[in-house]
Amino acid sequence: MALTLPASIRPSEMTWGLVNNSRAFTSTLSNAQQIVGQPGAYWQCTLTFDLLTRIRERELSAFLGKLDGMFGTFNLPAFTRRRTNNVGALKVAAGNAQARTISISGATANTTLFSVGDYLTVAGEMFEVVDAASSNAQGLATVTVNKRIRRTMTAGTAIEYLNPYSEMRMTQDTWAMTVKPVIANGSYQFREAF
Repeated sequence: MALTLPASIRPSEMTWGLVNNSRAFTSTLSNAQQIVGQPGAYWQCTLTFDLLTRIRERELSAFLGKLDGMFGTFNLPAFTRRRTNNVGALKVAAGNAQARTISISGATANTTLFSVGDYLTVAGEMFEVVDAASSNAQGLATVTVNKRIRRTMTAGTAIEYLNPYSEMRMTQDTWAMTVKPVIANGSYQFREAF
């Protein structure tokens, strides 16, 4: 079960991005390329913690210890993409493997649900909305997302859109922190867990 990042531990800087799963085949004769895209894209990030007080240093150290290297996972909130406007109890109506759209039910009728760049989370997997989406009179909508769905989503699964997060794990088993007389700092790399 994924851990929750303590609210008191906030990174001072976050490098965030997506690793797509494409392969390039280049002709040795003409240098022409064919590109094949597959499902399996994942989020990656680097969290940097500067100016940690002794209390925050201990909290971060204990949290990293709980992760047990690459073995453990935690839910990393999308700090800059939180929302306050409630548009209903959104649920998955359909989300087929390898598709880039999610059909949603349970929305407030005739409402703008998502703007470009909003995040949403389904069963620990976070997606970015790439086209604005609105609900119809029945509270249904189709949302286009930034990566292919890895496996078919279960209808009725709740969608977290107010406080989206991604389930992450460390990219390696070792970590270290720079400790100075009054403060500490460190930088850690993570990738989406699946």
